[in-house]
Amino acid sequence: MRIPFLILTILVLSLQCKASVASPLVRDKETNILFYFHNIHADKDSSSVLVAQNANATAHARGIVAFSSVYVFDNVITEGPSITSKVLGNAQGMYVGTAKDGYTILMAIDVEITTGPFNGSSFVLFSRNPLRSTRELPVIGGRGAFRMAEGYGMLRTVCVHCLNSVNPASGDVIEYNVTLWHH
Repeated sequence: MRIPFLILTILVLSLQCKASVASPLVRDKETNILFYFHNIHADKDSSSVLVAQNANATAHARGIVAFSSVYVFDNVITEGPSITSKVLGNAQGMYVGTAKDGYTILMAIDVEITTGPFNGSSFVLFSRNPLRSTRELPVIGGRGAFRMAEGYGMLRTVCVHCLNSVNPASGDVIEYNVTLWHH
């Protein structure tokens, strides 16, 4: 008698669980956005600031971002790779040096569009970011026109520690080609 009761209980619970699972998200719109992220390292007007670091990190620093380093940023995003290109919005967030070799960071970034039809809307990318010439980050959400967004961003390094006509201040320029699915 116990076995049939147990089987019946498991069956009822499994049906209950299945009924409570939400239906898949309907993707009403697909939006592609191309922009350039300017991470300025100048002493004056820096847009990326080191806020925490292990005392021994600089002694053992290798790569691009020392292990245990935490940076906070408020970077401009533009239509083209030049810092003087049309401003589309800003990207705020942080990144943490998570690899001992200095070539991987954990990145949390909220990209807000401040012009055009998506003015006031933003989306969030969050993931491990291996610092290579190209890489991919997932879109995990958004607000405004991008509410419930999902998607991905393909990143390409345009220049690192550039000091040239593209970026007259010392800094990095990263191209973001983002595909979003949203309501």
